[in-house]
Formats: sequence, C-alpha cells, structure tokens
Amino acid sequence: MAVIFEAKHIVKKFNGVPALSDGNLLCHSGRITGLLGANGSGKSTISKCITGVYHKNSGTMTYMGREVDFKSPMEAKRAGIAMAFQNLSLLPELTVWQNIVMGFETRKGLFLDDKDAKATAKRILDEFVPEFDYHRTVEELSPSEMQIVEIVKAISQQPKMLILDEPTAALEQSEVKSLFKYMRLLAQRGVGMVFTSHRMWEVMEICDDVIVFKNGQVVGSIDFDKEEKNADTIIQMITGEKKIVSVPRIYKSIPEDYFMKIENLNYNKILHNITMNIKKGEIVGIGGLSGQGQEELLLAIAGNYADIKSDINVNGQKERLNSPNKAIEKGILLIPGDRQRQGLMMDKSIYENVILPKVALKKEPFIIPKKRYMEECIETNQILSINSDSIACFVSGLSGGNAQKVVMGKWLHVDMSLLILSDPAKGVDVGAKKDMYDFVKKLVDERGISVLLYASANEELIDNCDRVLVMHEGRIVGELKGKEITDETLVELSMKGSLTRREARDNV
Repeated sequence: MAVIFEAKHIVKKFNGVPALSDGNLLCHSGRITGLLGANGSGKSTISKCITGVYHKNSGTMTYMGREVDFKSPMEAKRAGIAMAFQNLSLLPELTVWQNIVMGFETRKGLFLDDKDAKATAKRILDEFVPEFDYHRTVEELSPSEMQIVEIVKAISQQPKMLILDEPTAALEQSEVKSLFKYMRLLAQRGVGMVFTSHRMWEVMEICDDVIVFKNGQVVGSIDFDKEEKNADTIIQMITGEKKIVSVPRIYKSIPEDYFMKIENLNYNKILHNITMNIKKGEIVGIGGLSGQGQEELLLAIAGNYADIKSDINVNGQKERLNSPNKAIEKGILLIPGDRQRQGLMMDKSIYENVILPKVALKKEPFIIPKKRYMEECIETNQILSINSDSIACFVSGLSGGNAQKVVMGKWLHVDMSLLILSDPAKGVDVGAKKDMYDFVKKLVDERGISVLLYASANEELIDNCDRVLVMHEGRIVGELKGKEITDETLVELSMKGSLTRREARDNV
C-alpha cells in the first residue's frame, strides 16, 4: 500500500516542556494504524500537529509526496486530512446536518444550499447509522450520538487520511461494531486511518498495524501482516513493564451496617422502583448494557433531581436528597463521567479546581487561607501522583488521566461517606486507571467510606466491586456477589434482563 503521510522527528514543546521529543508516524492508503500509548505519551499531540491544531517546533511532515505544515484543521481538511476529536468540536446550538457540513457549505446563488447539505449528511449517516435524525440540535443528543456526529463531520468531505482520536470512548458496543464496519468500508476505498484506543480488543479487531508512543517518542511498532497479534507485547511496550501475573482476589467480609437504604425510587419514566442498599465500607457496582439508567441513578442519589420520588434512609435517618448541596451535606460526593463539562473548570489551574468545593461549601473567613489551601493542594498532587509542573498549571493542558485525578482530588479534603463514581476511567490509560482505583480502595480501607461505581467496562466492576447490581431499562434486574462477578455472569444477567423485560411487554 502507498504511503499517504509521514511524520519524522516531530518535536512539540509547551512552555519549554516537550510533549513530543521524537514523534514519528506513517499512514498508508487502505490501512488502519493503531496509535497507542498511555495518557500523556504524545498520541494526541502528534495528531494535532498533523492536522494544524498545534504547530510543531521542528521535524518534517510529508503528505502525498510534498512537505506540509498546516496552519489550521480547516486547511488540513481541505487538503484531505481530517480528524474526529475526542474533545468534540461541535456547536451545540446547531443541528446535526449543520455541524456535519460546517465550513464546507455549498451555495445556490447568494444563499447556502441547505438541501445539498442535508443530502450530504443523510448519505453518510445512512451508511454508518441508518435512521439517525439529523434535524435535531447537538445539545439534544446523548454523548454517544455526539461522538457519532463528530466522526461523520470528519468524513463528510471524503478525506484521504482520517485520524480517529478515542472515537469509541462514548460509544455503546453495537455502535463500535457499526463504526468498525464503516472503517473497513473506508479502507476498501483507499482511505488511510490512524486509530487511537485504550481498549485492547478494539486494537486487535480493527488495526492492520500499531505504533506505540511513550514519553513523547515512538518505542515500538508491529505490522500484523508480518508479526503475530500479541496483546501482551503491545501492553509491555505501552507500560514498559512485563505483564503482571494476576493474584486471585480476596473478598473481605462486610458487616451488616448500612449507610444507605433506598426503596421504590422512581424518576421521570427513566428509573422504575429502584430498591437497593449500600453497606458502610462496601464497593457496590452498577452494571448492565450502556444507557439503561445507570448514570441517572447515580445523579438521583447525588441530589441532581429536585422532583425525585423515593424513600431514602441515610445513616438511619429518612432524607430527601433533592439537591446536590443536600447530598454533599450528608457526605455523598459525585465524580461525574464527563470531566470536561461537569467535573472541571478547564480554563482554571489545578489549584483553583481543587479548592473550589472548600470555597463554595464551607464557611471560611473573608480572606481565604491561601497558604493552607496550597499545602492541601500540593498534598493532593502527591497522593494522586498528578503529573504536572506545578499546581498553577491549567487543567486543559493535562492528559486525560491526570485531569480525572484532579476531579477526584477536589474531594480529598472534604468529609465523605459515599463516593459515587460515574465511569471514572473512561478514556484513561491503564496506569492512571490503576492509580485511581488503588486510591479509591485505600479510601474505603482507611476511612470506611462506601463507594457506588458505574463502569461501562465489565473488568472494572469485576476487579473492584464487592457486589454488582445489573440494570435494564431503568430497573435492577439482578445482583451478583463476590466470586459470582465475572464477565460471563454480567453479560448473561444483562441479556436475561432484556429478555425478561421484552417478555413482560409481550404479555401485557
């Protein structure tokens, strides 16, 4: 296959600190190249240098036989190189079809040709996800639907090279399968693709070869036409370590001492008759197929819905958790799944993000005790191993894993009894994921807190939970405890739940 693009010895520095020290990448016509590495390894940086989001400090980039250095993503896209961003580039107030053709609208006389724009959007969507309603505004869409629009926007002008930066992080498994089917169709048409993912099964299934980055440079590559597809070899390249032999998990005995009891929780035709208990010192998982009400359940318990209907008992007292402040007063703290929109102030420093709960929730003197707050923030950085030059760094410049650690660090110096985690490791590399869950388990062991965890990846529930409640269509359809929690039982219970609900509907 012909080489479409080659980047050689790319260097990119931010405030003198190199994010790329020797970035190299090849993209071939009709092939899908996996671009892999831990968060902060340089994957997104080299992708953004290629597409004109960032401007390299040195090195060369060659596209279709000529040296290039694009000044903007629009210039790159006009040349035939497009990127679907992990951090979406959509305008929420515009419709799906308007976002897809934005910047490449055709005209009919003095006016934009809306009919042609809608036809373009429909043509691609019909190949990718048929029956997608492209008349809706982006702000009406779910996170997975927004990601689909981001991908369709990237391919709308039939690029010769397509970069997909974590495109599957927000997608359900059926949508991932649809994306892979479409990627293979694009490869057959000669499009060269660069695909980034932290899910090894996706890499094994869709990629023709891989390039691995670590500390801003390439540390290895594998051509699957010539070498065996070996996940352990790739993981070793990414982490720099040999595979750790897993140790059988020991499940501790948890006393029958309950922090929370919930009976008949209902909300807005989404949650139906939820009854569940959470013991003190217990990690309870919420499983099931994506989009079955798991995130709404977490938000309900965290006080996000004023009109919630339920009997909730916290520490032996009946409570009405109808606001986040009320929940926080009871020590119920939420780590949201969307760190950019819900968890962080992206244009503020680590320090400003970490002290926000203390400033907002506690009655402090008129003059903020800055010295004490700075000491606490430095301690948070050290405890969570946040990789940054200082607490003055903007969180927008952090890798996904380090940014997620800041979201957790905000609550480190706040009294907590129940920590609610909504898919906390989404888009986070293996090392940062382990750091986060080790920290959570340490909180449970040392402070005796309870944890409610929703994770879209079953292995996170298996590795971390004492008990898992499986949901389907807003209902709890089953429970697994201890050694019962396996991938097979989670999938089986999820599928049985969907069959049971369908049978119930058929019999009405």
